[in-house]
Amino acid sequence: MKKFLFFAFMMCALFNGLQAQNVDATISPDKVKFWVGEGSNQAVMIISWCEPAKALAWGYRFDAEKLHVSVMLHDIAEADSRLSYEGTGYLTDLRFVQGRDTFAISPDWIMYNHNGGYSCAQADTITWVSTWNTPVEPVTVPFEYDQTVYDGVVGTEGCQAIHCQDPAIIGWATGCVVTRGFQNMLNGGALVTYGTDADGVGAATTSTTEHVVSLGDGGSAVLTFEKPIQNKPGYDFAVFENSFSDTFLELAFVEVSSDGENFVRFPAVSNTQADTQATDRTPIDATKLHNLAGKYRVGYGTPFDLEELADNKLVDVNNITHIRLVDVVGSIDTKYATFDSRGHIVNDPFPTDSYSAGFDLSGICVLDGWTPGQTSIAQYARPALAIYPNPCQSYVVVEAEAGEEVVLYNLQGAELLRQTANDSRMTISMGNLPSGIYFIRCAGQSAKIIKR
Repeated sequence: MKKFLFFAFMMCALFNGLQAQNVDATISPDKVKFWVGEGSNQAVMIISWCEPAKALAWGYRFDAEKLHVSVMLHDIAEADSRLSYEGTGYLTDLRFVQGRDTFAISPDWIMYNHNGGYSCAQADTITWVSTWNTPVEPVTVPFEYDQTVYDGVVGTEGCQAIHCQDPAIIGWATGCVVTRGFQNMLNGGALVTYGTDADGVGAATTSTTEHVVSLGDGGSAVLTFEKPIQNKPGYDFAVFENSFSDTFLELAFVEVSSDGENFVRFPAVSNTQADTQATDRTPIDATKLHNLAGKYRVGYGTPFDLEELADNKLVDVNNITHIRLVDVVGSIDTKYATFDSRGHIVNDPFPTDSYSAGFDLSGICVLDGWTPGQTSIAQYARPALAIYPNPCQSYVVVEAEAGEEVVLYNLQGAELLRQTANDSRMTISMGNLPSGIYFIRCAGQSAKIIKR
């Protein structure tokens, strides 16, 4: 007969021959997510960390009639690298480390589930009567990165990006309402101010500064269309952002609605690591992103296929009237983070503390069932104006062709510098300028730069 056993961990338990006890618990086996071992019997191991008040539960499967706690702890710690302990017959330390969180308990503290009640108590002898009142949480399975390699940057084989002048585009959003997010969510307070709702309407361009509206940290935009969007073979619409490069990517989730009330989100995937915070100097790899707007540089939209949502009863994929974009707050701090469809933190440059923080919307186009390759991207104009480092401190480098004129403006539109490039790279001194937002124009293109 299958056994269901529950353990709460004793710090001073002697491991030799300790047998499982049938007791009540505040978590049932069907709620446990992390299982170790094989067999017809099941046990749940619970560790209460006391400070902070947190209790975590693992599952253990086995066939033996008796279960040594030492074996269960050893096997679970072997399977879950976040859990560690010292000692063999006598525990001297017990730790659980996940991201920035570290839980630890020192010797002589016992934790035991007694008839559903819990407390944290110290004992000088081995007893099974102390209880704690900490709720028990299932331990999540450590995140495993999706091994899928998605399409890469513009110009690479298999790229799905659509140019803003592609003849497959049959229309653009006709209405836009932006709910502004923070310049820096960590500080709260000031909201972004760059652009207007009207900048989200109509055709996107190859400009990083014109016809752009910033959402800010956690901000959103709802766009509407003259006619409902229908699900056709291939991609049905595309979202454009104003990134000045292939690797500085500010992302947004994409949701659609048939009534303006019920929105369904495309299943986003981010395989970008979430251990180290991405900053404005961290390159983001497009091949690790899927169903996130902002994947490509300015002038190229991220396409979406309504067929992916065809089975969702909350939306009619042949009558899409609203598209909502929600800024990805790129923080890896769980207090602020946003997550993809698998519960993984989406890591993008954070913070980008300025008037134009977060996702910058350039437009949303409607497609008549578009598939990559219908129009070669090679036929379009040269890549977006490349300027780096951005943000900058003492200087910026502008990639231009010899003889081209480079002009620097401030946020108010006043011309600060006009210079002709001598070769393919021109350096502009920024050290004597105050911190803020500036614009550079060259060969009919413009780009926004941030001076720290």
